[in-house]
Amino acid sequence: MVSIESSVKKLAKQKQEFSKIRRSSEREFQKAKVLSRKYTSSLTSLQKRVISSREQIEGISYTLNQKISQLESVQRLKNAAQEKLDLEIQNKEKLESEAEFAITDDEKQSILSRINMITSVISDIKNEIKQRTPMEKKLIQIIDEINNSKSKISNSVKKNLESRPELINLVKNSANKLEKTTKKFHYSKSREDYAKNKLNKVSSELSKLLRKRAKAKARAEAVAKAKKAKARAEAVAKAKKAKARAEAVAKAKKARAKPKAKKARAKPKAKKARAKPKAKKTRAKPKAKKARAKPKAKKTRAKPKAKKTRAKPKAKKTRAKPKAKKTRAKPKAKKTRAKPKAKKTRAKKNRR
Repeated sequence: MVSIESSVKKLAKQKQEFSKIRRSSEREFQKAKVLSRKYTSSLTSLQKRVISSREQIEGISYTLNQKISQLESVQRLKNAAQEKLDLEIQNKEKLESEAEFAITDDEKQSILSRINMITSVISDIKNEIKQRTPMEKKLIQIIDEINNSKSKISNSVKKNLESRPELINLVKNSANKLEKTTKKFHYSKSREDYAKNKLNKVSSELSKLLRKRAKAKARAEAVAKAKKAKARAEAVAKAKKAKARAEAVAKAKKARAKPKAKKARAKPKAKKARAKPKAKKTRAKPKAKKARAKPKAKKTRAKPKAKKTRAKPKAKKTRAKPKAKKTRAKPKAKKTRAKPKAKKTRAKKNRR
């Protein structure tokens, strides 16, 4: 019992220590888990950003190429128109010089008509060039904006790629730490579970022993109480027996000390004394208490000293011996009114 209690205390202390270790390892495990998730999520987000920025760069480069091709086509058309304009101007100048040196009016009119045609062409070309210049400027501005956005995105991609190896190292370190803390946490948890199970087993055994001990104690207490009750009952019975004996002896003495002459006068009742079988009921002698009412008159009338010497009642006491029989005939003690009949027979013997 003592060894089991000591083992229970020891196991409880071990469980407390293991639970402390488990709690600390669990805290470390949670921290490492949070850091690992944080670094892995940041790395994945960085990769996603890099991928999305690269996709953006691809889209921007595609639009940039489109705009550049548009600008090149506009510039090419503009340059062609400019070259055509220069040629038309030169032709106009030539026709004007020819018109100055023309001799006839027909030649002069034909040259002037040609000059008018060239001037109209020149005006068309100039209008075309005017239309193409703002388009060119707009395309140049768009291309510049696209190049700026592309450069910004490329710079962010460059920064992300530069920070990527550091994040990869952090992820690796956090993963290693997480692995170590998980092993430590599972080991401490298994130790705590083992101590807990062992403590439960030992405590169940201890509770069983305590229940058995309590039952044995209760039984012993019940037996002791029963013994005490039995002893008390026996003591009470003995006291009652002793009291009954003392009362019977006192009653017998008082009955012997009574004046027997008066009792002898009632001779007709001597016939009743022949019915000795009823004297067997007088073994209980408990109802002699009713004879206590007679001593007042007897004390005044009788001089019992001389009668005591004649009666010699000691030998008569040996006839009754009611000790064992009194305990048996206790309920019938009330019917033992036949005692005075036996005393009358004794009085007759004294007379004889």
